[in-house]
Amino acid sequence: MGMEVLEVNTPGELIMWLHLAESEISMKQDGAEIILDYMAEHNMALAVRNQELVVKDMGEESPEYQPYSIDDAIHDVCEWNLELADKMEDGMKNPNNQAEYNQFSNAHDILKQQEEVLDGLYRQTKYEQIAVECALEIITATFGSVPEGVQEKMEAYRKGGAGQTGRPEGMQAQERMR
Repeated sequence: MGMEVLEVNTPGELIMWLHLAESEISMKQDGAEIILDYMAEHNMALAVRNQELVVKDMGEESPEYQPYSIDDAIHDVCEWNLELADKMEDGMKNPNNQAEYNQFSNAHDILKQQEEVLDGLYRQTKYEQIAVECALEIITATFGSVPEGVQEKMEAYRKGGAGQTGRPEGMQAQERMR
């Protein structure tokens, strides 16, 4: 069974596949670049087989393509970005000199810019939906019902609604009170 595998090598190819697969994930050039860069840095190769996204770990002795969803790719890249940002923050706390601090700081700034793009992608994944559903279940279990307006606010946040700064309104209010 010679199933054709088409490697996804460019941001345009990833965006095109999302469109052709009629994915609910909407991705722009910068998001696709970030996804593919992190995958390459982690020695992973994305491809399409039978119209499905697959991944190959190039670090394995005999790498084979495995099923992989765009949701999983976004989740993994978000995790890698967070881990790297944490390392840069740690480096900024104890640099050997000012030049080293500047390197960590510049890298951290780039990672935070990437994080903004990745947050927008993550909001579109099944994992974000699961988190919202779990939060609503916890609220219901705690209060007996979801207070008026909470679900709408959570949905607006999930969709990156107008005026959102990346933090739910309740968190913004807590920060103002400090």
